[in-house]
Amino acid sequence: MVRAVLLSAAVTAVAVGAPRVAVFGFQGVGVDSVTAYVATTVFRGELASTGRYTVISNDEIITALGSDKAVGSVSGIRDVAASLLADKVILGSIGKLGTQTITRVKLVDARNWGVEFEDQMATTGDEDLDIVLRRLAKAVATKQRAAAKVEMGEVTGKEANEAARRKAFMGFGLGLGGFFPFGSMGSTKRLYSGSFLGTYETPDFFAELRGDGAVDLSALEEEDHRLATAFLTTIGVFKLAARSDFTPYFGAGVGMGWYAYVEDTTGYNYLDPVSGKGFAISPGGGFMLFRTFDFHVQVDARYNVIFGEGHVVHGPNVSVLLTYRRTSGHGGCCGRGWGWGW
Repeated sequence: MVRAVLLSAAVTAVAVGAPRVAVFGFQGVGVDSVTAYVATTVFRGELASTGRYTVISNDEIITALGSDKAVGSVSGIRDVAASLLADKVILGSIGKLGTQTITRVKLVDARNWGVEFEDQMATTGDEDLDIVLRRLAKAVATKQRAAAKVEMGEVTGKEANEAARRKAFMGFGLGLGGFFPFGSMGSTKRLYSGSFLGTYETPDFFAELRGDGAVDLSALEEEDHRLATAFLTTIGVFKLAARSDFTPYFGAGVGMGWYAYVEDTTGYNYLDPVSGKGFAISPGGGFMLFRTFDFHVQVDARYNVIFGEGHVVHGPNVSVLLTYRRTSGHGGCCGRGWGWGW
């Protein structure tokens, strides 16, 4: 309750001294008068809730104009705007065009009658009209087109269908990281890993063809003659949990793996390693950053399992990936990438 009172007080404080705006009744083209009236009423309320303008009431407009319908030209409402002491005037229309309903608004300066801002949105369903009117009110308040910025819960059915029909994007990436075999490769505790991947991204998931290679660099030290290496090639599908720039994802990959390691720390015994190959799985997930950009940064964690001949090598693989995709052109194209990690 206290929070609601404070919010109301804040909006009122902003509105005090704010420009007075007269929102005339939306003109209906191919829609009934009730729809046009309700659209006008909803738009007034949404615009008032932004706190950017003092919205002149419908009763005042009816008294000055004789009705709440807008006249056909800007010059025809000058006297009415003057009598209302309006600083701004908003003219709107709502009409049918085929299967679409198009709502259009225009913000006019009541002093010089110049058009300050105008925008429009289309929807294929009447159930989305409230979303359209809310976004157009915010667009007028900020003077930024409604399509330029959209929040979750404010996507119309038309926009959702357009996103679903959009072709997927392809890209490539590289990454570096670490593979920790959890004792499944003798005394080797960590291998440095590198990854190469090709991606196929849609709005709600991405598929990848990924190759991982890992090696124990301690074999390069003279006093330690261990050798450990592993390779993994998988095809995976991962669900994107959101459509924002910070997006969690999860899924799994399947493919083939190969490994080899030697436990002789006293001399060179590389000719007889413990080795194997077989079916591999790689479940996991992570976080994708900068998803709406041409490049993505992925903090990725997988649990790699290689089912070898009589032996299973397994453990987590943590890496940082950087992929690049082209969003220009028709339907997207291929890209290049690189990455680093630990």
